[in-house]
Amino acid sequence: MILCIETSGAVGSVALADSGGNCVLKLYSDVENAHAEQIPVLAAQCIAFAKSQGQGISAVAVNKGPGSYTGLRIGASLAKGICFGLNVPLLSCDGLEMTARMAALSGVDADVYICMTDARRDEVFFAIYNASFECKEPLAAKILSEDAWIEYRGRKVVFCGNALSKLKQLVPAFDGYPGFTETLDASWLCASAAKMHERREWADVAYFEPDYGKAFFTGNLKK
Repeated sequence: MILCIETSGAVGSVALADSGGNCVLKLYSDVENAHAEQIPVLAAQCIAFAKSQGQGISAVAVNKGPGSYTGLRIGASLAKGICFGLNVPLLSCDGLEMTARMAALSGVDADVYICMTDARRDEVFFAIYNASFECKEPLAAKILSEDAWIEYRGRKVVFCGNALSKLKQLVPAFDGYPGFTETLDASWLCASAAKMHERREWADVAYFEPDYGKAFFTGNLKK
């Protein structure tokens, strides 16, 4: 089975995928922003469940981002530790691509999926995918203004992610466009993780780093 880990948001989750990409178990944290305390416990429960079914963990999949800096660091560190401990490969999943795929599965039809996650103030992290989930614009940060994504207006666009209310407030031209706002969880990684594992699309366990969207700055330290 594949252990899937999602820690990009306020509430973390883990899931187990079978070889066909089906989710056979999903566990959520019951406290916001408690990834360091709860996600390792939930992961251990998933590993124990797999053993109880006579199976082991064949790989670990983790959402590479974007999202919470601290959350992504915790998820990546845990995933890498389990990979080293069990001697299994690491799978790096694109959280925004997973969101586009889930939007399509929910019945939202589009030619273009603009997937966003909220950032500070008027900013979002985003990536754009076509109907085949090919990335047309890779992960980047954008300040939302009235002329944002003007080239996509009038097209069959669906906006996905947790920044939809910010988008409609700051870019009124998109107010009537459909949106998909379900919260990303670890089960969304299952199908893609199974396909990546089958194709041996493994990340380098030693050097893998989350994709934060832009460099992280701590600010100036004051004595």
